[in-house]
Amino acid sequence: MTLKVLLVDDHAVVREGVAAMLGAQGDIEVVGQAGSLAEGHALLERALSAPPDGKVVAIIDVTMPDGSGLSLVRSARERSKDIGLVVLTMLSDDSSLLEALDAGASALVRKSSPAEQVISAVRRAAEMPLEFSTSGLAEALRRRSEAPQATLTSRETEVLKLLVEGASVAQVGRALFMSQSTVKTHIGKIYEKLGAHNRASVVIMAVRLGLIGEQPPT
Repeated sequence: MTLKVLLVDDHAVVREGVAAMLGAQGDIEVVGQAGSLAEGHALLERALSAPPDGKVVAIIDVTMPDGSGLSLVRSARERSKDIGLVVLTMLSDDSSLLEALDAGASALVRKSSPAEQVISAVRRAAEMPLEFSTSGLAEALRRRSEAPQATLTSRETEVLKLLVEGASVAQVGRALFMSQSTVKTHIGKIYEKLGAHNRASVVIMAVRLGLIGEQPPT
């Protein structure tokens, strides 16, 4: 029976390349494509409401113009334990890998991977949708278990929340009645405690450690 595949990626050339590669297998058919997160949700909704005959695998990009593809992975897994969910991404950081695992993905494959690896991930996801597979998983889990559990002061937490909301150093200072030099000192301590190097990574670490709630995609 033909394995049915759905593609969600904002780059048409990527979708076309993956579709051609999978279609050449003979027993795999791409039955739907989407170029945005909104289109992806609609595509998955149709597939889950009236699933086609046979096994279904969705290949989903992480970085989409209207949000994170991992939110689509999470919602699809909440709806179905049978659909295979393969995350295809250019990212190679631990955060993306572990977020894909936590979201319920079947596999994560990097776009730089050989074609055979992508095909293998699709076939494996179809057969074992609830068993996550990717290269480097053991190392990422080890690093997560060894990560220090940061404790921020109440003042640092206030600064962190404003940073997450997009406030500049000057805006944080005005909101908390602090000088910019004091704000920078607090930011330095926050970065050090969380092992972060920029605002994006500090948000990821703060969410992962439960210091702030998960932020909506921008």
